[in-house]
Amino acid sequence: MVTDGVDVQYAGEDGRTVNDKAWPFDYEDVDNNDWLVVNQFTIKEGQFERRPDIVVFVNGLPLAVIELKNPADEDATVRTAFNQLQTYREQIPTLFVYNEAMVISE
Repeated sequence: MVTDGVDVQYAGEDGRTVNDKAWPFDYEDVDNNDWLVVNQFTIKEGQFERRPDIVVFVNGLPLAVIELKNPADEDATVRTAFNQLQTYREQIPTLFVYNEAMVISE
């Protein structure tokens, strides 16, 4: 859907059903898209409440999740950041429906 568009139907001016495509992003002029980067975005899904460090939204769709670890904390490694993203994928899967990138850093 992100690259091929979304199939939609609507009633045309003459009342007939029109099949068309809706495009979630403007690839020709990226400034037409609404970009939002949120720090500590809280997601509640089922019994879980999780707070990824950074979520990047484009036109309301969460396209990137970024997990950052404190480099001064010896227990906070790239591996723990990776494991945290895997936990998010298991516990709040709707965040990753349109996901295009997961980024980790320590």
